[in-house]
Amino acid sequence: MKTNHQLKQLKDKSFVIELTLKADDIKKEYQHVLAEIQATFEKKGFRKGKAPLDVVEQNISPQAVIEEVLNHLLPKEYKSIIEEHQLKPVTEPTIKIKNEKLSLDSDWNLELESSELPEVKISPKLLVEIKSLNKDKKIDKKAKTDQIISLIVKHSQIEMPAILMTNDVNRRLSELVDQLQLAKLTLDQYLKNKKTTLVKYREELEKQVKNDWTLNLAINQIAIDQKLKVEEKEIKDIFTKSPELKNDPNLVYYLLTQQKVLDYLQNIL
Repeated sequence: MKTNHQLKQLKDKSFVIELTLKADDIKKEYQHVLAEIQATFEKKGFRKGKAPLDVVEQNISPQAVIEEVLNHLLPKEYKSIIEEHQLKPVTEPTIKIKNEKLSLDSDWNLELESSELPEVKISPKLLVEIKSLNKDKKIDKKAKTDQIISLIVKHSQIEMPAILMTNDVNRRLSELVDQLQLAKLTLDQYLKNKKTTLVKYREELEKQVKNDWTLNLAINQIAIDQKLKVEEKEIKDIFTKSPELKNDPNLVYYLLTQQKVLDYLQNIL
């Protein structure tokens, strides 16, 4: 496929791809999409899948077919660009169509935005304060763990990409709405019970999202710095005890890493 693109990478690890899909390639893919529709198309006077392409084209929404062409072309081109530039996006891209209207007679100009993992900076003060905390023999393990987690967030900094923030906040809001629907409640009712507004609730979610990302990235960085590795046997042991966790191996890996880091931090003097 003949395409042109420009990549802009930002300091916060987000990136923007300006992409042009050429009219010739769009027309070729349009014919492929029509052929796929033709294979299952049914209309009086024709056997299923036997209607001529011009008849199929006359009986379907032109805009719907164009959208399907975009759905075919864009993922392949995006994957190619990601591989070419060795990018590792951690969230689905937002897609902005810059043409006023998509047609078969012109190039399509698109803008895609996504992000890689943000970088985390951990202050040396973290270990100083944790060592001081560990000298207190009266504090129980759970309270110490909670304080260590708070200290990690306090002494770690990330520049949160806007797209990552927006996608995570929207995902959490969507999950909340789904839960409320099961309880036969609306979001407005929930917010009223909480004595808050949607704007304030989003602000709270943004703080939670940033803290969660900060904690997760800091824990991963500490594990790298201290060479705290999760062994394959440890993961297999978890799967043996809880087979359902095989569906989310990344979560298991992170939880084991988190425990190793917390154990390490609880014992440094």
